[in-house]
Amino acid sequence: MKSTAPSLSDVAAQAGVSKSTVSRILNNRLGNGFSVKEEVRQRVLEIARKLNYRPNLIAKSLTMRSTKMIHIIGGNHALSQLGNIYQTVVNHITEVIDSQGQGFDVTVDMSKHGPDESEMPAWKIDGAVILARCTEPTMDEILQLGIPYVVINGPAPTGGTSVVPDDVQGTRLALKHLTELGHRKIAYTPPPRKYMMVGHSSIADRQETYIAQMKKNGLEPIISPHDVLDDTEKLLRDLVFERKATAILAYGHMEALNLLQAAHSLEIPVPERLSVMCFCDHYANRIMSPGLTFIDLGSAQMGTLAAQLLLEQITQPEKQKPKRVVLDETLCVRSTTAPPPSN
Repeated sequence: MKSTAPSLSDVAAQAGVSKSTVSRILNNRLGNGFSVKEEVRQRVLEIARKLNYRPNLIAKSLTMRSTKMIHIIGGNHALSQLGNIYQTVVNHITEVIDSQGQGFDVTVDMSKHGPDESEMPAWKIDGAVILARCTEPTMDEILQLGIPYVVINGPAPTGGTSVVPDDVQGTRLALKHLTELGHRKIAYTPPPRKYMMVGHSSIADRQETYIAQMKKNGLEPIISPHDVLDDTEKLLRDLVFERKATAILAYGHMEALNLLQAAHSLEIPVPERLSVMCFCDHYANRIMSPGLTFIDLGSAQMGTLAAQLLLEQITQPEKQKPKRVVLDETLCVRSTTAPPPSN
């Protein structure tokens, strides 16, 4: 026999009060001319606990002006890669929201949606955080309903708010580090083809800036002709043995880890023969050995700032103006970069 979840009517019947009284007590909405005796309040709470009553979130949200719910959109594409920056971003978003003590709950959408589908939840929300991108119907719904939102590491529509890292500045910083060490044969490895199809701005910003800076320094750009995750040993043979690269700047830490593994297999010492660096964040770098030299994208700062901006939009809507905050990236030198070999 299929059991049914206890309802508001079940709690009211056992407590001997009306459903509206139960609702007010459970939602802590006493006052404004409505009050109950303390013994009644305690009886309702105790019966709800014994019945393991859980309110219908969707139905509840339809009757509330503020749901105290913040929804993170884009979990499926942003959180699927192990150790990527968005895990740090989300951790810091929740830390900031929890520390404010305003009673907000955070949900994360991990479902896969088609390009013509909305990613909005079935319940009402007070605000949204978008990780890199969302579908067009999602943004249309957010704008139509006037929901406060912040985009992290991606573009916002005109009049919206976003927090993004400066990949152009970060790429220049990486090449400055390598050229100051004395490297002249510096290669660049883009992300795997499946990520190239996504078309995130960082893909073009990093590669185009690499090409421009190499030419500005009078150096020849060396861009990987292979997918680094397909056959990394073949890639290194081409870049190091054929094209004489002494340093490689990788798009991300997974590409860099594959390069280090292939270098070990081919007996290419790092950093004595080959320097390797990438774009990453502190969280991912902590679990790597050897410690990669990397350009820190500031994911912790992105998450913290995005949460603060969203809470300000929710609590002080009359003071808010569109913002696009661009954060500088920073160089973190570890053990995988050194001057090139002398011979």
